[in-house]
Amino acid sequence: MPGRGRIEPGTQAVAEGIILGAVSGLVTGVSAGDDLFALRNVSTTKFLYVTDIRIRWATTTAFAAAQAMAFRVNKVYGFSSVHSGGSPKSVQAHYLAQGMVANTSTGDRVPLTELSAVIAGTGAMSTSTYTAEDTDEPDVFAAGAGSTLPGVYEDWSPRHGLSLELGPNEGLILNAHIAMGGSGVGNLYVGIDGFRV
Repeated sequence: MPGRGRIEPGTQAVAEGIILGAVSGLVTGVSAGDDLFALRNVSTTKFLYVTDIRIRWATTTAFAAAQAMAFRVNKVYGFSSVHSGGSPKSVQAHYLAQGMVANTSTGDRVPLTELSAVIAGTGAMSTSTYTAEDTDEPDVFAAGAGSTLPGVYEDWSPRHGLSLELGPNEGLILNAHIAMGGSGVGNLYVGIDGFRV
């Protein structure tokens, strides 16, 4: 369907608006390259079009020395299972307007059989299955200046009107680009906005 990834009148008439907000537990001791968030499109019939990604880091316990924070987001393929190792927290996407979605029995929540997502509990996540991302070609890169109380505040949206398309068994992985030094602790927030057709 031409233009299915664009926000336009024809798309809006049939699209299901989706929002997914995920906040981690108190995370510490993360190495460079560790996975901290994952979103997988489980549906075999619907594509997810990502229109916005929000990334926040809030330090709750100061680092012993200045600590820059950086996170990278990559689209990945062959995504057959989200992370189960490292005690991740499961999160569930919500419909923007549940009344427009037929045959839902989960209230305003998107069934886990269609979208699956996890975020770090207290540290790195592991034990997932996807084709490894090219870490020097991130789709989104968020960074915060070095301090003992670093913060990250990043809003990404495509500047050309096209959305980031996630087909069946495709997804997004967010991982740490810089290792977290000892003693520092904080919460990671990831927000995904989009629509499905």
